[in-house]
Amino acid sequence: MPKITFEMESVTVDVPDGGTIWDAAGKARIVLQRGFAAAHPCSGKGTCSGMACAVFLRTGDPVNAVSPPTWREKFFHRRIFKSGKRLACQCSPRHDLTVVTMP
Repeated sequence: MPKITFEMESVTVDVPDGGTIWDAAGKARIVLQRGFAAAHPCSGKGTCSGMACAVFLRTGDPVNAVSPPTWREKFFHRRIFKSGKRLACQCSPRHDLTVVTMP
C-alpha cells in the first residue's frame, strides 16, 4: 500500500491499490478544489479546469511513481501535463511519493 505525503500540509496517508491522489487528499481532509473550482466542483472526474486538483509530484522517478497519464490529461489538460503537474483525480500512486499541492 503506497504512502502519499502532502508536503504543504505535512500529512502522510496510506492509499489502497487503485486509489488516487484525490482519494488520499480526501482521506486526509485536504481540500484540493479552491476558488472558482470550489463553486463548480468536478468531484474527481477530471472534468474541471485542471487547476483545481493539479499537483506536482516530488519524486526521483515521476514516470513510474504513478499511473500513466489518462487521455483527459493529455487532451483537456495538456498545459498542466506539459508543465510537469498531474491531476490528482487521474493518477494512482505505484510507490511512496511526496505531493506538492497548489496554493
